[in-house]
Amino acid sequence: MDDGPVAAVRSRLGELSRRRAVALAVVALVVLAATVFYLYFGVFAHHAPADVTERVRAEPAVSVEQRYGGYVVSDADPEPETLGVVFYPGARVAPDAYLPTAAAIATRANATVVVPGMPANLAVFAPSRADAVLAGEADVQRWVVGGHSLGGAMACRYAAEEPVAGLLLVGAYCDRPVRGTAALSVVGTRDGVVNRERFAASTGNLPAGARVVRVDGMNHTQAGWYGGQRGDRPATIPTRAAHRRLAGEVAAWLCGDLGHCDGADAGSVSTRAARATG
Repeated sequence: MDDGPVAAVRSRLGELSRRRAVALAVVALVVLAATVFYLYFGVFAHHAPADVTERVRAEPAVSVEQRYGGYVVSDADPEPETLGVVFYPGARVAPDAYLPTAAAIATRANATVVVPGMPANLAVFAPSRADAVLAGEADVQRWVVGGHSLGGAMACRYAAEEPVAGLLLVGAYCDRPVRGTAALSVVGTRDGVVNRERFAASTGNLPAGARVVRVDGMNHTQAGWYGGQRGDRPATIPTRAAHRRLAGEVAAWLCGDLGHCDGADAGSVSTRAARATG
């Protein structure tokens, strides 16, 4: 009896089994990697402490709504705001971590601040996230797009392609040129996460006339309110003080460069912001 055909079949079946085993192993590794990725950037992302979030929600001068996968924050004045800020979160940082910052800016600068959610808490997966916000907030007439860390870099890419009134960066820099808009870049002197050499080298990517402000004692995580990031340096000012300084800088910039001053209180807004920069 000729075993040739039988041996060939057995060989073929063995080869198929080995290929199937390799394919299953590859699929298992991909699923494992995706699970670890989701857990690290999604489930175990940086969040604000629960008491901080509740304190912001309880403030009578602040309105907080959940939309766009994140939050829309404005002052409690019933009059609609005419200027809005879309603020992209940093990598692996959830939108709630920026609620205190958003509340400080909204009340100090009389603006609507939107902190949208990002896929896996990574703005690189949705650099055009601002589109939905701009389309959904009909009362806002002018928009500033900005962000923290990686979120700021993605805001630069958005501002480079879309017409916006301004660009706001916190602990971030642009990896491509942005032209034809106002810009404010804020960085803490204790920020240990942002690459200082790249930050300095990229200033030419900012629009002409951009303001670069350094907040003494502020670190990287104080752009929001969450547990310290690896590589960051200890802050030398309290987080609330950092938020007041940041809000003051934003209010001064909006008033001075965008003409967004609080009506009859424009002088007082400018004065308060000027004190914050001193």
